[in-house]
Amino acid sequence: MQAQLQPTQFTLAVTLPDDETLHSFYGADSSPAVAFIQQYLQPQSTALSPQPPVFVFGASGSGKSHLLYAACVQAQELGLTSQLLALDEFAQYSPRMLDNLEQLDLVCLDNIGAVAGDSHWQVALFDLYNRLAEHGKKLIIVADDQPTALGFTLPDLVSRLQACTVFQLRLLSDDDKQKLLQQKARVRGLDLPDEVARYLLNRQQRDIRALVSTLDILDKASMVHQRRLTIPFVKDVLHSTFPLTER
Repeated sequence: MQAQLQPTQFTLAVTLPDDETLHSFYGADSSPAVAFIQQYLQPQSTALSPQPPVFVFGASGSGKSHLLYAACVQAQELGLTSQLLALDEFAQYSPRMLDNLEQLDLVCLDNIGAVAGDSHWQVALFDLYNRLAEHGKKLIIVADDQPTALGFTLPDLVSRLQACTVFQLRLLSDDDKQKLLQQKARVRGLDLPDEVARYLLNRQQRDIRALVSTLDILDKASMVHQRRLTIPFVKDVLHSTFPLTER
């Protein structure tokens, strides 16, 4: 199956919020990964040697997808063509969908470990890596674990992945999640008091994307009912939305 790809089309595993940029990444000011990606995406002098690709890994909820999507947004702002592929969505398809991606300025691969057990995909990834390097194009890869722990059996591919500039993202503490949730609430024009934020962390899934989805529900309910976010109001909204999980 040959994929028909558009240069600036995003193929995402989930619908991501509009506020997911490099600047809105939690702790962006002190994040080595954010700082490096910002520099990596800048146009380079032809006199400089191409930089190796970027490999970011971390547990679910550490912000990997946010960082990858934000890199594509940043690339667009710089006038670069980009493509994001969530490989867990395409593992059952032909790796021929990677053909000709070297024509783009930036390729982002999410959840690369999803195709680790397929030898054809491994060869295709190895070839893509080499084509992008040959054409001086940029590549950012995201995975749950470091390159040697993903189960790839093609030694040359593992060697290429190890040659990337590697960053590990850490899971946020509950205090950090609360601050991040309140930051996202402010972007939506919402006041999320400390006690309500703690209530959400204690009663709902602690995955950031699930928490943000809940925040979107509360945002709409707050506008419809013209109510502030208080614990009684939040309980009512969540009970009507998730009757089997919210007590």
